[in-house]
Amino acid sequence: MIDSHSHIYTDRYRDDRDAVIARAVAAGVTQLLQVGCHLEDSRVAIALSERVSGIYASVGVHPHAATTATPEVLDALQALTSHPKVLSWGEIGLDFYYDNSPRAVQQAAFEAQLERVGPCTLPVVIHTRDAEPETLDILRRHPIARGGHVHCFTGTPEMAETLLELGFHIGFTGIVSFKNAANVREALRRVPLERLLIETDSPLLAPKPHRGKRNEPAFVVHVAEAIAEVKGVPVADIAAHSTRNFYRLYEKPGMTWAPLIAPDDTAG
Repeated sequence: MIDSHSHIYTDRYRDDRDAVIARAVAAGVTQLLQVGCHLEDSRVAIALSERVSGIYASVGVHPHAATTATPEVLDALQALTSHPKVLSWGEIGLDFYYDNSPRAVQQAAFEAQLERVGPCTLPVVIHTRDAEPETLDILRRHPIARGGHVHCFTGTPEMAETLLELGFHIGFTGIVSFKNAANVREALRRVPLERLLIETDSPLLAPKPHRGKRNEPAFVVHVAEAIAEVKGVPVADIAAHSTRNFYRLYEKPGMTWAPLIAPDDTAG
């Protein structure tokens, strides 16, 4: 399995990051995508990808940090996209639930980053919360040739269908296993296996049976189990389809996928 979206480069894993990676390897996780939320985050994610086989990076400015998305920052991010282990631009988008940045600033930062993606020929990683019409409007006006990954989906089933029509893959987290997430499970039922991605969004949103704990990539197995139950298919089908989907969406020309290897194993 692949954890297609997590943040183990952050300080929440400072004391046991290598052990977290080792547990992911033991659970059968083959690759991790580490997703930046601002310029410095993106650089740290790349540094981790350089140190550990099987870890890749995405660069971008999250809507919470939209006020930092100056032209100079976007120039720096665009330069980072040439790194061989940078697979996508994101996470970017809109978050009208927390409103940590003014909404107009979020929208401007979102559009400015979508405009930068085209020359990079990369897919995008989209964050959207409580901003369904605005997100869809912007995505319709800024089509992305490579499509992308709408991560940690919590929108309506109808939004999921529209995103599929726009060419996006949709990622689901441990929220699928939460009792109060019937709308997410209904959206999941409408997403074909060929457009499905699985993710943890670590350190947040740990699935059952770890809810309330710090999340980690090894728990993606439980996300897959919850998705398989909703879809009524074997867990092996979820693993196989989501892995193929990840490779198809994120592969760069000429690249060879490296397996996730715990740092101690790399040293030995």
